Amino acid sequence: MSYSVSLNVKLDSNNMLCCKEIINLLLKTGWNIQKNSNITFLPLNDDDMFEWTTSETTLSDFIKLVDEKEYLEETVGVELYWEDTDIGGHLLMFNNSDFSFDLNINTKYIGEKVKIPDFNWYAERIIPYLSQEYHIIEYKFEFIF
Repeated sequence: MSYSVSLNVKLDSNNMLCCKEIINLLLKTGWNIQKNSNITFLPLNDDDMFEWTTSETTLSDFIKLVDEKEYLEETVGVELYWEDTDIGGHLLMFNNSDFSFDLNINTKYIGEKVKIPDFNWYAERIIPYLSQEYHIIEYKFEFIF
């Protein structure tokens, strides 16, 4: 059985936003993109094939890749983990104002038996920080079963 859980966010596009700004904000607020010195991301010229790549790269080299992908209007993707836990997901940035955080790595649930995602756990770790810096037009959780 397959399902998908995500947090989808739309920011006010009147402000000039860069993908790296969103990533840096998440990094400052407890999220981490490095796991065992590796970063998992969507490579340049991925053509929306979502061929995730894991590489031992520095944060500054990764940010350069983000800038290049954004310039080429490609989807920016990176794997994120909460602090030093194994709870995380894939951040997908489609443009400067729309992004999705797929809750697909050790998803946090309210109860294991019923498999109801703990949406509040994720919202508390993302939405307040975004709203301090940006005008959020809309955010919604999506659960596809």
